Order: sequence, then C-alpha cells, then structure tokens
Amino acid sequence: MISRKGYGMNYIKKHIGIFISMFLILMCIILYFINLGEYPLIDTDETKFVSIARDMLNLNNWITPKLNGNNYYDSTPLLFWLINISFIAFGKISTFAARIPIFVICLLGFLSLYITVSKILTKTYAMIISLIIMTSFGLIVFGRLTTNDILFSFISMISVLLSFILLMTNAKIKKDIIWILIYIFISLSILAGGFFGILPIVIIFLLHLFAGKLKEIFNPARLFIGLLIILLIASPWFLIMFKQHQIIFLKSFILNYEIIQTINIKNCLNAICLFLLGFMPWTFSFLWIIGSKYKDIKNSIISYFKNNSQDKLNEKWHKLSKVDKFLSLNTITFFTASIFALLYGSKYIYLILFLTFPASCISGHYWYEYIFRKKHDKSIFFATMIPNLLFIICSFVGLFGHNFINTLTTSGFNFLIIPLIIIFFIIPLISIFSIILKGRIAAFISNIILMLCLSFVLTPGIFNFITINGGEQDLIVFARKSNIDKVKLATFTASKKYSLVYYYDGQVDYHSNKDFKWLKEFLSKNDNGYVITEIKDLWYIEAENIKYMLLDSGKRYCLIKYLPEIKEEENEKENNEIEIIIN
Repeated sequence: MISRKGYGMNYIKKHIGIFISMFLILMCIILYFINLGEYPLIDTDETKFVSIARDMLNLNNWITPKLNGNNYYDSTPLLFWLINISFIAFGKISTFAARIPIFVICLLGFLSLYITVSKILTKTYAMIISLIIMTSFGLIVFGRLTTNDILFSFISMISVLLSFILLMTNAKIKKDIIWILIYIFISLSILAGGFFGILPIVIIFLLHLFAGKLKEIFNPARLFIGLLIILLIASPWFLIMFKQHQIIFLKSFILNYEIIQTINIKNCLNAICLFLLGFMPWTFSFLWIIGSKYKDIKNSIISYFKNNSQDKLNEKWHKLSKVDKFLSLNTITFFTASIFALLYGSKYIYLILFLTFPASCISGHYWYEYIFRKKHDKSIFFATMIPNLLFIICSFVGLFGHNFINTLTTSGFNFLIIPLIIIFFIIPLISIFSIILKGRIAAFISNIILMLCLSFVLTPGIFNFITINGGEQDLIVFARKSNIDKVKLATFTASKKYSLVYYYDGQVDYHSNKDFKWLKEFLSKNDNGYVITEIKDLWYIEAENIKYMLLDSGKRYCLIKYLPEIKEEENEKENNEIEIIIN
C-alpha cells in the first residue's frame, strides 16, 4: 500500500515538467507582468511605437506607419499590429494593453527555451538556463517596455531553438513540420527586425554547416516551401509599401538600417558594455567561463574544421556528446550574433539582447555542473564574489551619500534609496556566505532573489523616477492640458519627445531651433496656441521682447501662451481703472 506522501511524490516526479513550467510562468508574471501599467510610457521609443500603432488603428490603415502625421519608414510593422490586436482585445487604448504583447512574447520565449532544452538535455538543465535568461537585467528592463527589442530577439531565438531540435533529436516524422515553423518564425523576424531578419538565417546556416547537414537546408522541395512561406508572410508588406511610396520608402528603409557598416571601436565598446550590463547578475560567471575556455574553444573549432567535407563533419558531429553538441551550437550562435552586435553597437539593442540567449545556455551548463557535479568552484567563486562585493560597496555609497544623490538629481530619490540599500546589501551578503560555505544552490538562488526584488519592488519606482527626473512628467501634463483645451501645441528648443504626440493625441509642431521670429509668428497666428519650452530658455524669450503668459511650469519644461501687446495694454488700463475705483 502506497502512502499519500509517497503517492504525492510519485505524482510530482511523473509530472515534474508541468510543475516546472507552472513555476516558470509564475516567475515570468512576477518579473514581467506585475505593475505593468503603473508607470507611463517611456520616451522616446515606447511612446513613438505606441503612437504609431494607435494612429494605424484610428486611421484604419495597417500598412503605412504614421508618426505625428508623417509617414514613418524606419520600422517594420509587426509590433504595431500586435499592439493594435491588444487594444482591440482589451476594448481600449491604454498603457497596460500596449505592453501586454511584449509580456506574451516573453512568456512564449521562456517556455520555448525550457521545452527545447528539456527535450535536448534534461529538465533540470532547462530550468537553470530558463531562470538565468529570465532574470537577466537587460531582459527585465526591456521586457517591461513596448519596443521592438524583445519582440525581435525572442522571435529570432525561437527560430534558432527549432534548428537545435532538428540537429539534436531524431524527430524524423516531425522534421518537415519543424522546418515549416522555422520558416514561419524567420518570416516574423523579418517583419519585426527588417534587414536584421537575416540573423537567424545566417545562424541556422552555420549550425547546419558545423553539423555537416547542409543538405537538409538545400533540399529542393523544402527550400521551395520555405521561400514560399517567406514570400507569403514577410514580403507582402514590403511590396505594398514599395508600390504606394516607391523609391522614397526604399531609400528611407535602406538608409535607416545602414546595411553597409565597418567595425569601429565606439560601436564595439557600446555593444560590449550594454551586453555586460544587460546580462547582470550572470555577467562575471559568463566572462570567467569564456575567458578560461577561450583557447579550448578556438582550438576545438579550428581542429573541427580541418577536414571540412560535410560527410566528415557529420561523422564528427555524431561522435560528440549531447552536452558538447549543445555547447557548440550555442557558442556558434553567440559569436555569430556578436559580429552583428559589434558592427552596429547600441543603435539596435535587440542585437545585443539576443546574445543573452546563447550566453544563458553556456552559463547554465557551468552552473549546473557547479551545483550538481561540484565542478568549477574557483570560477564560480570569483565570478560571484566580485559582483556581490561591488553591490555591497554601492549600498554603502547609497547609505552615506543618499542626501548628495538626492540633491544632485533634485527629484526625490530618497524613496528608492532604502530599498536599494537593503537589496544590494543583504542579498549579496547571503550570496557571499553561500559561496564560502559551499551552499551551491543557495548561491544560485540568491541571484534569482536579487532580480525578483529589483523587478517586483523597484521597477515602477525606477521608471517613474526616470520619467520625473527627465522632465517627461512635465510633457505628459502639458500635453493632456493642451488636449483638454483643444488648442494647437508646439515646442520651442525642446527636443523631439514623442510622449507629446501620444498624450496630446494630435499633431505637434516640433521646432528645436532658437528661431524667435518663428516663435512670435506662431503665437500671433495661434492666439490660443500653447508652446512648450525649457525653463532655461525663458530668459532668451524675454530678451527678444516676446510677451508671453506662463500657464504652467514643471521640473524642466514650462507651458506658455502668447500675450499680445494690445491685450496687455487693455489689461493695464483695466487694472488702473480698478485701482481708481478702489481708491
């Protein structure tokens, strides 16, 4: 007779995959969903993309993106379509509805990674890797914003993961279905990332080359079906846009992507710094692994390709263990994507975010061996001690210097200081003791808890802080006031902030030059028109003898309205009459 406890344990073991999936879904909700609508859209990309999507919906034109009344050729339409589907599903246009598509793609991406790795290796491997990528700082930040970055990264990741399944499993019956899915996701990556939709194509080609399976890619029937799928899904939008806008669209699209690039130091440094920051708190363990294994990786790849016939490569591929195959595929993926990231730097964040996928798989293997096979003690020790000591130093700086920081930012930073000190002192301290006392699982979990606290407790606060400190809150208030008052809105010397377009819900006249003649002409022609300018520029406006009425003032910007001299004289006369009556 089996006891209830024994039956419960057997049931959990039998359905462990379902329980892990539910756990990962819960983690994703905590990290990427809670408080999703508690902070305004962030300038500039988020407000820009949501404004374009809203105009598509309002104008019922789902082909030509428009921004501030003008055609926008710089981005492909998939994100806009998903945002509008969300607006329709929720029955209203809102910040929360705009961000839901990115949460959904995050959830699908993490589950796809878990399912793929659990099929290829083990469920424990898959869970560790999924937790690492899920708690990477860059993904947490961009996973809470409605931008193209996560969308392209995860769609491309899924297409590459499908190729992993092809190369590492014997799914002969499902092979054609998997190839169809690969071509579908490649098509979607083109609609999400434009020219950079070729990234998964290049990676999949190199992976099959490494495995000696190029024949599978160039199978005539399969290749024909793949090209047909790409033509049916990805090409219609490009063809319609070219037909409607012709050479203007083509030139703008090509110039925006700057397809031909040469590697320069600035782009490389930007890409490296952003990746290192975005992969925290796992950055140092990954760097230690790559640094210690770099020579082995290089020598292995060179020796592997010495005899480069496909038959010989295929023979070598079959001799590799599953783990070696998995690490090899991720190493090729990482270094291929790195070339794109180094070429284009910080301009296309999604190329850098994509690197977290292979980096998590590589780091996950070493964390797995550290926890369950008691290997890599030295590597993990130093890789954990360094960031945790830095976090503790930062917490002390915050503790003793928070008044200075608050004065420097002049935006009430105090409400974030205490939580940051607690998170960056207590959790790293636990992690350090765990490493010293050989608490392997505790050392891993402490990183997870650190990122959970940052996301759940601080994310809305940090984003709201950015909004207030950058002056965006001023723009939101002024834009809403202008919308309510039904007046024409313009900017003078203020940078092109698209939060005005979104919250004003109309066309904004951006004017960034100090052209006082234009300012006077605009205000005289639009008696009720409002102008947003930086507070520091009011002195120059007064110096030009432009009469204005200050309607509202914020942290960085102010809202003014022209005060005609005639009206000013009449007001002065009325005031004099009132004084005489009073006297």
